[in-house]
Amino acid sequence: MINRFEQRFLIEVADRIAARLSGRSIAALELSDWMEEQDLGFRWDPDLENYKRRGVPNAIWEDLRLRLARKAAQTRCVRPDALSKNIAALSVHMLLDPDEEQIFALAVRAARTGPLQSLCNSLTDEARIPVEDAVIYLTGISPARVRKALTSSSRLLSSGLLHHEKSPIHGLGLLPSDRLLISLEPPSRGLSDILGKLFSAVEPTDVAWEDFEHLGESRDFAFRLLKGAIKKREKGVNILLHGPPGTGKTEFCKVLAQRLAVSLHAVGESDEDGDEPTRFERLQQLRLGQRLLADQGNSVILFDEMEDLFPGLNNGLFGLSLRRSGSKVHTNRLIEGNAVPTLWTTNDISDCDPAFLRRISFTLELRTPPVSVRARVWQELARKHRVPLSQEHCMDLAHNMEDAPALANSALRAARIARGGTDDVWLAATAISRAVRGGHTPYVSNREVYFDPELANADHDLSLIAERFVTCGPANTGGLCLSGPPGTGKSAFARYLAERLNMPVLERRASDLLDRFVGGSERNIADAFAEARDTKAFLVFDEADSLLRSREATSHGWEISQVNEMLTWMENHPLPFACTTNLGDQLDPATARRFSLRIGFLPLSLEQRRACFRRFFLNEPSAELQLLDQLTPGDFAVVAKRSTLLGIKEPSAIIAELTREQTSKPNASTPVGFRVSS
Repeated sequence: MINRFEQRFLIEVADRIAARLSGRSIAALELSDWMEEQDLGFRWDPDLENYKRRGVPNAIWEDLRLRLARKAAQTRCVRPDALSKNIAALSVHMLLDPDEEQIFALAVRAARTGPLQSLCNSLTDEARIPVEDAVIYLTGISPARVRKALTSSSRLLSSGLLHHEKSPIHGLGLLPSDRLLISLEPPSRGLSDILGKLFSAVEPTDVAWEDFEHLGESRDFAFRLLKGAIKKREKGVNILLHGPPGTGKTEFCKVLAQRLAVSLHAVGESDEDGDEPTRFERLQQLRLGQRLLADQGNSVILFDEMEDLFPGLNNGLFGLSLRRSGSKVHTNRLIEGNAVPTLWTTNDISDCDPAFLRRISFTLELRTPPVSVRARVWQELARKHRVPLSQEHCMDLAHNMEDAPALANSALRAARIARGGTDDVWLAATAISRAVRGGHTPYVSNREVYFDPELANADHDLSLIAERFVTCGPANTGGLCLSGPPGTGKSAFARYLAERLNMPVLERRASDLLDRFVGGSERNIADAFAEARDTKAFLVFDEADSLLRSREATSHGWEISQVNEMLTWMENHPLPFACTTNLGDQLDPATARRFSLRIGFLPLSLEQRRACFRRFFLNEPSAELQLLDQLTPGDFAVVAKRSTLLGIKEPSAIIAELTREQTSKPNASTPVGFRVSS
């Protein structure tokens, strides 16, 4: 059942067609047949069976014209319905001229299932009238003005209000998006309702501005940039956030918008049915958002997962190279003059076209936050999910799960649903962490390792070095090469230095950095140095001999490139870092000038061995200890655990276990000869 305004609209449309067409045309027959099925305020049922081949007789055609003209005059005072008012409000907001508004209203009503869509089907399908000509007939606008209104650069098409359907299935073939159509329908009343349905504001976040302190000055610059762009109505302001999944890119956008006191609108996340949108649908929503939100003055657009917009090469099925569809030029032009500041996010910046990146106002990389931030996130999310976690457990989880904050949310949510506690949180978090690493359990160094410079033997005074590091400050220390046998305390000393400098530790093993793809290792090395710089962390490379092996002993180009990358970053890194290795003599000679200090760690001296025995076993050592001249602090720690496990308490039995440790070392000899009396 159509309302009175829709009836008037149909009468006016039919009147315009009848006025332009000859009764002998196929379109005239289609109009007559269509009118027989409609309630336009008068009955129309001519007998045209004998005239199908010759069209509508002139007398009958003139009668139809008169009836339509008379009825159109009678209904001119009918008040607009709610849909018409919404179309008018949106047209004013989009600065459409009268011709564009009339065409837009026609397209909107033709897209709805009903009499007008049926009429358009008859004209474009049965009568084979081109879309442009059909618009001329239906609106009465001159051909020149219709062509102007339907050019690709017109407001109607460039804004995303309408788009041409290349192979029209139904209606006019000039369509608004389904999302726009729904937003115009009652119960929407006015522009605010329309915008509210088109661009729902992003849900608030539980994350705080302080949770992104690790971004440093980049965080604050992004805030100042957006604040200035909104205040001055600057065009073409775009910020790109990139980093691994789950590092908080979208959450940072939410926090940024909250701090700016503006509305954040996500576009291009789904199509009208809630399904995955096409590239065209995402761009159409973006264009429409830029036009519709431009005059709001307090809006920012969020465009997530932007890499699929670019026509770059992708690896397709079976590794075949496929090219994305779409115009790179069109995308570049789209962001050069965008009226609404836009936040773009991507997991991998390498997928983005360089031409696009040159047009970005600012880029901000989000990495996994440091331990202190991760611990705070665990605490906040535990409160949110009402899972009882102590502060100590949150710190342990943060230290052991070097993953993005999204992992914490997933693990805590699973524990809440299962009505579990701390053990379930650990179980869920460990499983997810292993999964995101392809089934590999991450290595996490023991943060509880105690280091005492007096219980480590080195060719430098470790206590003095630590004091000088503190006195000089992080910016004036340079790199350290820590070499020596396993267990001598190299990594522990590096972490001790970081603690004295009040710096977080960023520890990377060779296995974390080496990549099977050419260029991957170099990128991982660069990322490690960049992350340490941005987070002001003390960077520690374990097993550095795998990254800095002498280039004279290598036979592959990629190995040489990898060493070159390490050397370049080591020379230019502004903060302290340490490379630990058991094979210091195998490092490339060029590393010598990249280190401010090269420290050799040695097995413990006799006095240090005795001190370690007292500390680990709370007992006095026997004289046999002086024969074990290859022991390290690590050996004492291992034997202490074993003794606790096996219940070994006698000093002689402990000495036997320490002897076992020494003799298991490469090239070690069994202490023999005589027993020294105490």
